[in-house]
Amino acid sequence: MDSTIMHYNLNIKSIFWRIEKLYKDKEIISRTHEGIVRYTYSDFALRVRKLASLLKANSIAGETVASIAWNTHRHLELYFAVPLLGGVLHTVNIRFHESEMDYVVKAIGDRAVFMDKDITYRNSTLPTFVFDERYDDDINSQEPTRNFPDVDERQGAIACFTSGTTGKPKGVVYSHRSIFIHSLSLLAADVLGISSSDTVMPIVPMFHISAWDLPFASLMTGAKLVLPGPRPKAEDIVKLIKEFKVTVGAGAPTVWIDVVNYVERENLDLPLKVVVTGGAEPPLGLIKKLKELGVKTYHAWGMTETEAIATVNKSDNIERISEQGYPIPAFEVTLMDPEGNELPWDGKSTSELVTRGAFVAKRYLNDKSDTQIRWFRTGDVARINPDGSVKVVDRLKDLIKSGGEWISSVDLENAIMTYEKVLEAVVVGVKDEKWGERPIALVVKKPGRDVSEHEIIEYLKSLNKFPKWWLPDKIIFVDSIPKTSTGKLDKKLVRDQLRSIIESSK
Repeated sequence: MDSTIMHYNLNIKSIFWRIEKLYKDKEIISRTHEGIVRYTYSDFALRVRKLASLLKANSIAGETVASIAWNTHRHLELYFAVPLLGGVLHTVNIRFHESEMDYVVKAIGDRAVFMDKDITYRNSTLPTFVFDERYDDDINSQEPTRNFPDVDERQGAIACFTSGTTGKPKGVVYSHRSIFIHSLSLLAADVLGISSSDTVMPIVPMFHISAWDLPFASLMTGAKLVLPGPRPKAEDIVKLIKEFKVTVGAGAPTVWIDVVNYVERENLDLPLKVVVTGGAEPPLGLIKKLKELGVKTYHAWGMTETEAIATVNKSDNIERISEQGYPIPAFEVTLMDPEGNELPWDGKSTSELVTRGAFVAKRYLNDKSDTQIRWFRTGDVARINPDGSVKVVDRLKDLIKSGGEWISSVDLENAIMTYEKVLEAVVVGVKDEKWGERPIALVVKKPGRDVSEHEIIEYLKSLNKFPKWWLPDKIIFVDSIPKTSTGKLDKKLVRDQLRSIIESSK
């Protein structure tokens, strides 16, 4: 029997309607190169309409255009103006090498580039718009676009490429529908529970999976939105939190490690209610420190191919917060072995985590295969508890196989980082003639703290958590650990760095 319900496109236009009609006086705060910009949703909507006219005037309306930009109001305006006209906004990773930027811009076929003025990217074949006062003048001189098309919800709206740490970056295009459903899911009480009474600050980059769709979700529900701008340091983040009474902040664990260290060093408070963190498992010590500061931690998991947040753990039990949590609405998970057999959810069976749902990629950009993907293989090794909570053990490529048995690099890293004298740690496997691979740890000490290799090994033993053969063969102290553009530990670069250290010691 056919439905009798009206067809309604779940598109960016439907979010924009709410911005203009329901939340006119709500505020957006943006830290820019020129200073702090504050304006209302109504002001924002007018700028979007004028930007749409600018796109039309430059014959790029309905086209794919690139943004290479920080979390600012100018970037946010592109999030709406481009897809409202039927185009796709390609958010380019700001930390890519210029050659990588050129690769992804050409791969997707961008017709223009919008970028912040501190970005180094030169492509003489494309029209380039630089975010500055002259750019603002160009927008403000336009007559606002009055009507936007009702774009089909399955059409692309935002595009993003993977970080490319294991090969060339791969592109994913998010549809209007997937953005709407994912953003709406974030508002659920059992997910992030964002509401109109919140002030939300996405520190996670807008160039990476649309800052986990938090800007869309915030504007959808009328929350005050604070954008931290170019190269925000811990001092900038804390200042914005305090001045604008931010209630929800989102970013990788490395961001919050820096923030907590700054707050402790300066003897400050942190008037924040919730920290949403993901991209890597948050160290237990960080969660404890945040709790002491009166801040609750939400541990989220996701990836470029799942439009970021796909599971959330909001447990008050610190011993369980390391779990990635429960699948959000419109998203499913299970465990699958290499032969395609599903494994039980018993909290013990361990295999690759696979996913499907309303915002899971069915293929990468320019993949012309007709293969219908029933489950997307994440590359994460996990177990699932009987109640459905997911626990990621490691990445398939980062597991260490020693003497035919597996060692979780993630478990070792998090254990080392619970030691009070340690700031950061990363564990990787190195080749070993006898055992195949053995774990080695790179450790960054906390400023002003002295710690020895023996001390850390003894601490790991004292936890009574790991068999002796799991313990790292060597601990090397370093000043810093390489990270990806999204704040994750870059184990590819760590392995290269470790190789150089080992070679130089011979």
